[in-house]
Amino acid sequence: MSKQSKYETHIAPRLAEIKVWRAERHSIPEIAKRLSVGLSTLNKERYHPELEEALKAPELTEKEKERQIRNAAINHEKYFNSTLSFVRRQASSTERLKIFEVAIDKIEQQEEIKEIEKLLKIRDIKISQKNTKK
Repeated sequence: MSKQSKYETHIAPRLAEIKVWRAERHSIPEIAKRLSVGLSTLNKERYHPELEEALKAPELTEKEKERQIRNAAINHEKYFNSTLSFVRRQASSTERLKIFEVAIDKIEQQEEIKEIEKLLKIRDIKISQKNTKK
């Protein structure tokens, strides 16, 4: 008689409980702990369709969707401000040029190019004025 796998002994008999836990919004690591199996074991066994189905995340409520959208906007703003701060305070000229190169590679509309050209002209004027004051 061969030894039973963790799936057969710990996971399969509790598929109904797993569905309930996911509906209660328990995380997959929490579920692994409740099943007394490692997270890697649980993930390794996800090729079983019935386990994959049981572990599916429940639909988000409207309130959760709103919170998710709000958090995404907040995180985007934080990341954007952090990037600006890095460029202003710490980026070397090589890093600034690389950032600029990546940014201009993403341009798909001619209007953006014109706006960048305007910004470059304004910057050129500021540099000229600064040099004439010296």
